[in-house]
Amino acid sequence: MKSRTSKKQDPKSTTQPTSETINWYDHPEWYEAGFLKETPTEARFLEDVFRKYVPFPVERILEAGCGSGRLVREMARRGYAVTGMDLSQPSLDYCAKKLKEMGVRAVLSKQDMTDFHFDQPFDAAFNAINTFRHLETESTAANHLKCVAKHLRPGGVFVLSLHIVPSDGELWGTESWSVKTPQYQIRYSLTVKEVDLDKRIEELKMTMKVSIDGQEKKLTDLLRLRLYNVDQLKSLLEKVKALELVGVYDFWFDISDPCRLSKKSCDVVLILKKKA
Repeated sequence: MKSRTSKKQDPKSTTQPTSETINWYDHPEWYEAGFLKETPTEARFLEDVFRKYVPFPVERILEAGCGSGRLVREMARRGYAVTGMDLSQPSLDYCAKKLKEMGVRAVLSKQDMTDFHFDQPFDAAFNAINTFRHLETESTAANHLKCVAKHLRPGGVFVLSLHIVPSDGELWGTESWSVKTPQYQIRYSLTVKEVDLDKRIEELKMTMKVSIDGQEKKLTDLLRLRLYNVDQLKSLLEKVKALELVGVYDFWFDISDPCRLSKKSCDVVLILKKKA
C-alpha cells in the first residue's frame, strides 16, 4: 500500500479506549474501511490489464482470498461475473449483505486458497495486496499458483499483488493511517514485531482504534506473512510452468507505467498469463 499519515489524537481527550485482542477479519466493515478509497483505482487497473493482456473478452473472474469483498462488489457493479473465495465466514457474510444492498450479484465460496475447485474456468483471477503472503510455506504458495492456473482459460491472467523485500530494505517500522465516516473514525497501524529471515516470516501487530458513539474501542491482532526477495519470488514462479510472467507494475496501479522486477523492487503487481 502507498504511504499514509495518521491523524494524532487530541492530547486533551480523556476517552480511554477499551482494548481487546481480536481477529481483524471478524469485523470486516471496520477492516475494509481503511482500503475502500483505493478500490476504484484497483478496479480500473484490473480492467486495463484485461484489455492489454487478455486476447478475449473477460467476463468470468475470480478473487482468491477476497476478505470483505470490496473488489468483488466493485467488479460485480462493473458487470463482471465475479466469484469471491475466502475462509473467513464473517467476511463472506458481510460481502453477501453488501451485495444485496447494492443490488448486484456474485458467487461467494468458502474454500482454501491452496486447494479449491470450481466447475468452469475463469477468464482472469486476482489476489489483492499481500493476501498471497498469508501462505507461509513454499509448498502452499506453489499449490495456490498451480490451483489458480488450473482454473484459468489459456490466455487468461492472474494479477498478483504483494510487497517484497528490496536488497536495501528495512523490515522494521510502523505504518499508520486513518479514515473518517459519518458513523465512526478509525485509526490503523501496522507494526513489524518479529522477523525471522531463516524461516522467511514476519509477524505484524495490527491495531484498529475505532471511535464510535463517543466511545473508543481498540482492537489488536497478530498476523504472520511470508517474506520474499526478488530471487525467492522468481524461484517460486519458475516452479509453476503453466504461468508466464508478462508484466510487472507497482502499487500506483498505472497501466501506462510498467516496471522491472529487480532487487530494488518493493511493492509489485505481477501479471501472470496462463500458457496455451
